[in-house]
Amino acid sequence: MLTRNGSLPIPMDSPFGPEEQSSISFGNLFNALRRRRLFILVCAFIGVALAGTYIVLATPMFTATSSILLDTRMNQFLQKQDIIADSSVDSSFVDSQVELLNSDSIALSVIQKLGLDKDREFVGPPVGTFGVLMWQANKAFTNLKQAFGLGPDSANSLDDTPERIAVETFSKRLIAKRVGMTYVIDISFASEDPDKSARIANAIADAYIGQGLNSKIDSTRRAAGWLQDRLKEIKTQAAQADAAVQKFKSDSNIIDTGRGLMNQQQLADLNSQLVVTKTATAEAKARLDRIQHVEGNSLLDGTVTDALNNSVITRLRAQYLDLSAQEANLSQRLGPNHQAAVKLREQMAELRNSIANEVQRIAAAYASDYAIASAREKSLEQSLSALVDENDTSNIAQVKLRDLESSADTYRTLYDSYLQKFQESIQQQSAPVTDTRIITLATPPLFKSSPKTLLFIAGGLLLGLFAGAGSTLARELTADVFRNSDEVERGTGFECLGTAPVVKISRKSRLRRLREGQRWGDRRSLTAATVCENVLDEPFSRFSEALRNVKVSIDGIRLTRDVRVIGIVSAVPGEGKTTIAGNLASLVASTGHRTLLIDADLHRKAVTSAFARDAGYGLLEALADPLRLADLVQTRSNSGLDVLPCVTEKRPVNAAEILGSAQMNRLLTEARSVYDYVFVDFAALMPVVDAKAAAHLVDGFVYVAEWGASSRKLVLEALSSSDVIRERLIGILLNRAEPSALRQSEAYRGKAFQTYYAS
Repeated sequence: MLTRNGSLPIPMDSPFGPEEQSSISFGNLFNALRRRRLFILVCAFIGVALAGTYIVLATPMFTATSSILLDTRMNQFLQKQDIIADSSVDSSFVDSQVELLNSDSIALSVIQKLGLDKDREFVGPPVGTFGVLMWQANKAFTNLKQAFGLGPDSANSLDDTPERIAVETFSKRLIAKRVGMTYVIDISFASEDPDKSARIANAIADAYIGQGLNSKIDSTRRAAGWLQDRLKEIKTQAAQADAAVQKFKSDSNIIDTGRGLMNQQQLADLNSQLVVTKTATAEAKARLDRIQHVEGNSLLDGTVTDALNNSVITRLRAQYLDLSAQEANLSQRLGPNHQAAVKLREQMAELRNSIANEVQRIAAAYASDYAIASAREKSLEQSLSALVDENDTSNIAQVKLRDLESSADTYRTLYDSYLQKFQESIQQQSAPVTDTRIITLATPPLFKSSPKTLLFIAGGLLLGLFAGAGSTLARELTADVFRNSDEVERGTGFECLGTAPVVKISRKSRLRRLREGQRWGDRRSLTAATVCENVLDEPFSRFSEALRNVKVSIDGIRLTRDVRVIGIVSAVPGEGKTTIAGNLASLVASTGHRTLLIDADLHRKAVTSAFARDAGYGLLEALADPLRLADLVQTRSNSGLDVLPCVTEKRPVNAAEILGSAQMNRLLTEARSVYDYVFVDFAALMPVVDAKAAAHLVDGFVYVAEWGASSRKLVLEALSSSDVIRERLIGILLNRAEPSALRQSEAYRGKAFQTYYAS
């Protein structure tokens, strides 16, 4: 395990901490927008300017609108005569009518009626600068497509005819849309002339209604012609079917009586007669059996007499009973042998014979009735059996007959239905009714519909704002850079020592440095020296406070280990490493500490250019004899800082060997014995290996990264290039931050936070 600044552990497999990618928060994006607000405002201004230019150059257009209503109730009085049934008007039907209004057929009808194919507005080059430019651009684009074979060949195409061009222009300016979920359709047309726009909108509505009416008439006429042809065919087929039915009836001897077929009627009648006959036979048999029973019993029995219910027998029985009573009376008074009693008994015998004769006569009559009924029943049964056999044969024929009759009935029904529809079509041709009506006529508009000034200005403003903000956010999201301490610590795992703003030289400092530069007689080093010693001119600035934080961090580490030699490094040149080295060394020297600044960048020698441009000796001479260090340094009068410049006639090819040599070790050892702080300005890490070669001689490193410019990948690659530098890294300082961006990002700290800074 390694430690970050002697405190936080860092895994060996990831020396940059647990998170190399910082998250983009809403606050970061908002700060990015605030930082680049001037760019966003410029984009908004450009958007407004473009919108204004379009408004000035574009040809004003006027839009007129007419409204039509799809009302099926208008033809309800002919609803029963409709040949083509009208379905209920649903949403898809209304949408279909909208597409019909936008079709080329309506456009051609209106164009031909109003002669728009000869109107310059529809077929000729447009008027106005913007219109001409658009027309020429469209023509050039069309020619380009033809040249690459992406469009039709103008020599073999009719697309360039005036009528075709007029249709295309017409279609672009026509807008037909449904109003909400109603059956109302608005027809809007835009034109350069308000009167023309109203005239064309009304013509479109008329053309649509006329086309719908003509379509119905044509459909009805075609339906009537088709029905007439079908009627002839169906009439012939119906006649043939009827003839087939009659022929089959004749061949099969099938006679219809109006109540059914004859054999079926006969069968029913015979069955009824047989039932009646069987009943009569049963009654006759019952009477015969009864009379025969009576003959075998006393004829004078009351029950028998009552059963016979015959007037003659009743009368004879009554006489018999009278004589019987008289005989009984005489026999009692005169004796049974008296002549009168005997005579009465003789009369009674005659009466019994008469009753017996009458009963025999009745029995013979009953026997005759029974025989007749039995004979009739047998005859009916024979006739019925024969008729049933005949009906079985007839039923087979009736199956085919019913099939023939069904076919004939179908043809007759179909013929009647088609005949009715044909009559309806004849009536409907004479009284056609459309289900569309105009509810609002278009009138010439009073104001232009396009371009809409406020809308375009607002659109240009919003487009510019969105473009500026979008590009800013895109840049923020795609730019993998550091802009605050949290991003540095999350992305690298090392402590962020602070954020130093861009050094701004005040007018007072410039004048003072100018006077010093005149005394020095070297105006070329004026600006470099002023920048590298800004902490002396602006001791209460945000920049100076950031470097004090670096010194405090170094002093904190010095409590636990000896850190005297501090290397200042960066990934690439131009990140302000030398500015930080010069100001940090000047700040430490101004506090009374013995401080040495060594220019170890043998390639660019930026420290030497800023502090000792006229020096004739320096680092190379000190390496040759470290004991001469006190004689080779140059002391800054305003801070007491000792500077060891680097003076070479040409760029050495063995700079890394020089800095990593034993002589360099002896020199730094000598410096440790003399100075409290030794700052070494090394060359950038990525282009050359000078700092890596001398890293083992340095106690700690301060890494300088440019705020908003140094990418994470570059910083991580630079830190991973040397394990020694990474192990001895004190922290990372963000340099050259935009002051306004810092103020915005720290706004949450309150207004009083910035009061400690003088600039």
